Amino acid sequence: MKHTGKIIGGIALVAFGIVWALELLNVIDINLEGWWTLFIIVPCFINIFSDKHKAGAIICFGIGILLLLAARGIIPWNDIWKYMICLVAVVWGVMLLFFNKKKHFVNWDTEEHAEPVVLDGSKMHKIDVSFGKQEYSYDGQPFEGADVHASFGFVSLDLRNADIRDGAVITVDCSFGGIQLRLPKDVCVNNGIDTAFAGVDCDCCTQPSDGAKTLYLKGHCNFGGIEIK
Repeated sequence: MKHTGKIIGGIALVAFGIVWALELLNVIDINLEGWWTLFIIVPCFINIFSDKHKAGAIICFGIGILLLLAARGIIPWNDIWKYMICLVAVVWGVMLLFFNKKKHFVNWDTEEHAEPVVLDGSKMHKIDVSFGKQEYSYDGQPFEGADVHASFGFVSLDLRNADIRDGAVITVDCSFGGIQLRLPKDVCVNNGIDTAFAGVDCDCCTQPSDGAKTLYLKGHCNFGGIEIK
């Protein structure tokens, strides 16, 4: 597919160069208003065929088309952001419905995708979800922390039957997405997440008590939501 993308991109660039040269020589008369958008459209079109994460390429390709239409006066510039939101909503919805739905039962010793990274002396499970939905269950497994990134996607961490270390840290970076944490009753949450146009809904203990473990939440959430229960 990468080879196909290169061929398509090469043909598109050659055709554009020839047409523009003919127009400059007055051989043909074509309105090239908005030509600059091709520097967005062509690379993104190539990435649709060659990139593993196609949703981002599709959205950027669609944005390039919208910019071209606005530059040529087909749609008003003042409303282009509305069309962009519609585009993102449709692509995101389709990806959530039909692609990248996975549920992982994490085992540090056997699952390659669950290989931990060591950060500040703790085994941190690194999770990165874009335009999809993934669920992780840590039944019977030790949990020392996680680094979670959700962009136009949803991540669920089920820690109800996990062996959570006291003082474990979950760092989140959530943009236009959602994160759900399901915790046992003996865990107290220390919420240090910064939000912008987002919310953190916590139904768990937030006040330290005798015998309760403390789980620290850090990071940022923009245009999204985090549910803790």
